[in-house]
Amino acid sequence: MFLGKEDFKMNQRALELVIPDINIGNYREKITKAIRTVSQYLGVPMTARKVEHTHESYFYDVQQELSDQWMGYYQGILRKIYSTVIEALGLPPVEVETMRKALGDSGILRYHGKVIYNPETGKPLKMKNFNAVIGAIEKFLNRNTTDIAKQIILDSVAVENLLRRMAKYQSSAEMRRLKLGELKYRGKTFNWIRQDIKNLNSVLGNTLSGQEMARYQVAQDYVAHLVTRSNQKIKDEIKDTVLRGIVEKRTKGQVSQDLFNRLGGLNRDWKRIADTEIVNTSNLAGILQEVNDAPKGERVYFKRYELPGCCSRCAKVNGVIALWSDNPLADDKIKDPYASVAIWEGKPQEKGRTVLVTGTLHPNCRGGWLRWGGKQVDAMTAQVRGKAEKWDAAVKQAREEYRKQVTKDPNDQTPGYVDRINELYREKLGEKE
Repeated sequence: MFLGKEDFKMNQRALELVIPDINIGNYREKITKAIRTVSQYLGVPMTARKVEHTHESYFYDVQQELSDQWMGYYQGILRKIYSTVIEALGLPPVEVETMRKALGDSGILRYHGKVIYNPETGKPLKMKNFNAVIGAIEKFLNRNTTDIAKQIILDSVAVENLLRRMAKYQSSAEMRRLKLGELKYRGKTFNWIRQDIKNLNSVLGNTLSGQEMARYQVAQDYVAHLVTRSNQKIKDEIKDTVLRGIVEKRTKGQVSQDLFNRLGGLNRDWKRIADTEIVNTSNLAGILQEVNDAPKGERVYFKRYELPGCCSRCAKVNGVIALWSDNPLADDKIKDPYASVAIWEGKPQEKGRTVLVTGTLHPNCRGGWLRWGGKQVDAMTAQVRGKAEKWDAAVKQAREEYRKQVTKDPNDQTPGYVDRINELYREKLGEKE
C-alpha cells in the first residue's frame, strides 16, 4: 500500500492526500487505493458507481483549443440562419437576446423582411417565396463552408507535426502551456503556417511525400462530404419543420421552438464530426511523421496511450503495442516478438469488437499513439511514463549547456541537441542506452 496514516495532514479545514508516482498508466489503480485508504482512515464506507462516460481530455490544451474552434464553427452560421428564417416567416424568436445579437452580425441573411407563412391560420405557403429563402440559405452556406474541409485537415496536420517536433526539445511544462495564438516553430506562427501546405513544408524542413499528401487528400474529401451532408440536413430540417407546422397547425411559438431545437441538434452533430476528424487526422499525422523519421527498413512500433477520463473500453487497450504496416493486412493479428496486433492507415473498425485503429475508437475518444522502441523519446513519452520531471530536468540542463557553448535558442534542428537531451534523460533515470 502506497498510502498510510502518516501520509495525511489534517487540520480543521482540510485533509491532504498525497499520491506519489502517479501517471497515465497507473492512475486508476492508484486513485482506487487512495480512496480506499481514506475510507478506512475516516471510518467511512467506500462505495463505487459507474458514471456515464462523456469525453476524454486531449493530451495538450492547445489540441483542445483547436477542436473547440472548429466544433463551434457552425454555431454562428446556424444562429444567422435561424434569425433569417424566423424573420422571413414572422415567427417569434427563442432566446431573444442571443438571436438579436446574431441579427446584427455582418453577412446576415435576409429575405426582404417579408412574412410568407402563418402556421396559426393554416394559410397556404407560397412555395416560390419559401424556396427563395431556402435558396438564399444555400448560397450563404456555400460561401461560408467552401474551404473548411481543407482548413480542418491542414490545421490538424500542422498542429500535430508541430507538437511532435517541439516535444523533442521542450519541457513538459512548456508543452502544457502552449496556446494556438502564441504557437511558434522556427520563428513562424501557427497562423502563418496554417495558411498553406507550402508554409508547413517550409518550417518542417522537408516536403510531405506524395503518398502522405494523398492520404490527407482522402481525409479532406471525406470531411468535405460530411460538410455537404450537414448543409443539406440544415435545409431539409428547415423545410420539414415548416411544412410539419402547417400540417399540424402548430402555433408560431411552437414552430420557432421546433426549428431552434432541430438546428441545435445539427450543431451537436457537427461538433461530433469536427472533433472526430481532427483526432483521426492528427493521430495519422503523428504516426506518419514517426514512420518517415525512422531508418529505412526498420520496423516501427507504436504504443497506445489513453488519458484520465477515458471509458472502460479505451482503458483496456491502454499500453498495447502495435506494429505499423505500410499496407493493409488480411488480419491484424500478427506473430511478432513485441506486438500481437498491427495498425495501418485506413484500417477499419468492426462492429461487435474493439479494433485498434489509428484514430478514434468511438466519439469523444482521445486515445493516440507514441513511438515505442525507438532510440529517442520526447516530452509526450516521458509524461505517459510518469517521468515528466526527469525530462524537464534534462531539457533544462541541455539548454544551459548549449546556450553557453553553441546557440542561444537550440531546437530540434540544432545538431546534437535532441541526442543530448535524451542522453541526460537516460542518465537521470539511471538507464543505459
